[in-house]
Amino acid sequence: MLTFEHIIAKILSVRPDLSRDDVIRMIEEKEKLAGGFLTRESAALALAAEMGVAIEPKTRYEMQIKDLVSGLRDVTITGRVIYVSQLRKFIRSNGKEGIKRSIHIADKTGIAKVVLWNDMATSINPENLIDRIVRLSHLSVRRRAGGRLELNSVSRSIIEVEPMGIKSEDYPPLILFTRSVNELSQYKDKSVNVIGIIEQIYPATIFRRQNGAEGKVRHVNLVDNTGRIALVLWDNYVNALSESHIGKYAIVFGVKVKERFDGRLELHTRDKTQIIVMERKPSGFK
Repeated sequence: MLTFEHIIAKILSVRPDLSRDDVIRMIEEKEKLAGGFLTRESAALALAAEMGVAIEPKTRYEMQIKDLVSGLRDVTITGRVIYVSQLRKFIRSNGKEGIKRSIHIADKTGIAKVVLWNDMATSINPENLIDRIVRLSHLSVRRRAGGRLELNSVSRSIIEVEPMGIKSEDYPPLILFTRSVNELSQYKDKSVNVIGIIEQIYPATIFRRQNGAEGKVRHVNLVDNTGRIALVLWDNYVNALSESHIGKYAIVFGVKVKERFDGRLELHTRDKTQIIVMERKPSGFK
């Protein structure tokens, strides 16, 4: 375990011009500026990262999300998976194909985005991963444009699903990161995430748009303990759900809330919508 004294010793080994008192004062200043959102150890790590002091790659230390700082390496973090993106393929500068997928995890202190690269990205199944508690080891932390922190996997990174000794109730439930049906009137023309039971799936309809192009649409009824909502699947999303999914739980990410001519609300898929049928009852779902 990485200790406060160990971090100070590493800083002093790189900056012999500083005294121990100097380093402690600088750490305390960081704690003060953070307004209580950094532990003493995390403030020390932040100072070390700013000074370019490398922490030994062999040192494993588990952190809470609120304590992450840019520049850290070999980080271990645990949280509930609240989002899983689709795979994205791209061409690297050397002409080779790369693959990545991002997941968002949450603990009681915040939410973190983790980018999984190549084999690690392809090895996970969104249906099996969503809402699970995972421990990710050997990650690096960097600050993206705009100031947001992001964790990235490396070749030796490991993901453990529902590791031993971890209690699900110690992590916020998935339902906290979605909207219930009776809340949707507040989000007209906005993008939301919704969890529901698939109650009914209607046949797909093929139609012609004004420009002559073929279009497809399918309606699905989702229900939760607050009401029922129609989910409208367009074009490429028409086959995302079928009659075999009736009675199962689904989480839909990035659907738009639209009001019909009769005042009823619907959810409509968009280009970046993600639909995941879940294998078990979502945490916090009533």
